[in-house]
Amino acid sequence: VMDAVILNIIGDIPTVTKVWAIGCVGLSILSGTNTIDTTKTLYSFELAFKKGQYERILYSLFDYGGFDWIAIFNIFVSVNHLATLENSFTLKRRYCWMIMIALVMIIMMSGLAQPISSLGVVLYENLVYYQIRKERNEMNLRIFGGGMNVSPLLIPLYMNCMMFFVNKKSLLQVSMNFVPGHVLYYM
Repeated sequence: VMDAVILNIIGDIPTVTKVWAIGCVGLSILSGTNTIDTTKTLYSFELAFKKGQYERILYSLFDYGGFDWIAIFNIFVSVNHLATLENSFTLKRRYCWMIMIALVMIIMMSGLAQPISSLGVVLYENLVYYQIRKERNEMNLRIFGGGMNVSPLLIPLYMNCMMFFVNKKSLLQVSMNFVPGHVLYYM
């Protein structure tokens, strides 16, 4: 019975998101068991492009940390958001192009400043921002018993302000979390 439940859950995930989730879980297991050196999963523009360590790009796309409950929970939440976004596209290749364009923009920006987290997490943040912008009228949050509608854009705004003002990250580092998604929305 448990096998059928797991197969149904996995079967409902669209193809691109499923490949990404398998990559994230696989890398988490490999880094959690020290099969892969975790220093090799860290992305740096200089190491990837000036020293020719291109595998860092691939590792960083799937890097959500070691194999622990927090990483698995983050992957699970990400899969839910990305599955919804992927299902909103009628053509999977258009979704893949959108991901590639966002990734190229993130990598170009990373030439000027180191990303705050892995490329996969930054890409995910941009895709969520894109989804919120795309469906902003349908996604209003109701608080205080439904008496007040709040735009879901306030959540990324709050998080980005916290990174900028409290964590003292540069404006370019914070911008990597939403500018590519914003450009995609207007394309």
